[in-house]
Amino acid sequence: MPSVPPRFNDLGVGFAPYLIPPPDDVVRWTVGEPGFDTPRPVVEAAIAALNRGETHYTRGPGSMELCTKISIQINRLWNLNSTPETVLVTPGAKQALLYAMMVTMEPGDEILIPSPAWPTYDGQAALLGLVPIFTKTDENFHPNLTHNNLIVF
Repeated sequence: MPSVPPRFNDLGVGFAPYLIPPPDDVVRWTVGEPGFDTPRPVVEAAIAALNRGETHYTRGPGSMELCTKISIQINRLWNLNSTPETVLVTPGAKQALLYAMMVTMEPGDEILIPSPAWPTYDGQAALLGLVPIFTKTDENFHPNLTHNNLIVF
């Protein structure tokens, strides 16, 4: 069996520790798991879609219908000239950030990461050979980008 390349050894464990159930007196705000069940209308819409046979993958960047609607909204809100073909739908913000880093940065580039941050941001940077520069945030998680607040590792 092939071995894992050494460059992946120090990426950490991502958010796996955050999936362990917390003590009863702790409210977990880190994983994005809501504290309520999926609303019934959403469940019913999902069941109806499954019953219609909507059980296959869409095109990679997202369904053309969704990308068209997003493109129309982008153009309306920001007076741009996007087309459905220029829209990319991701499964979440982490994936979007990774894609953005992949197409705009080169190994050795520095990247600002707010601290505290989602635990996989520095792992994504390491995966791409980027140099993380952590910046302190205030109580609203807004970064302070003055030189005194940057922490270089």
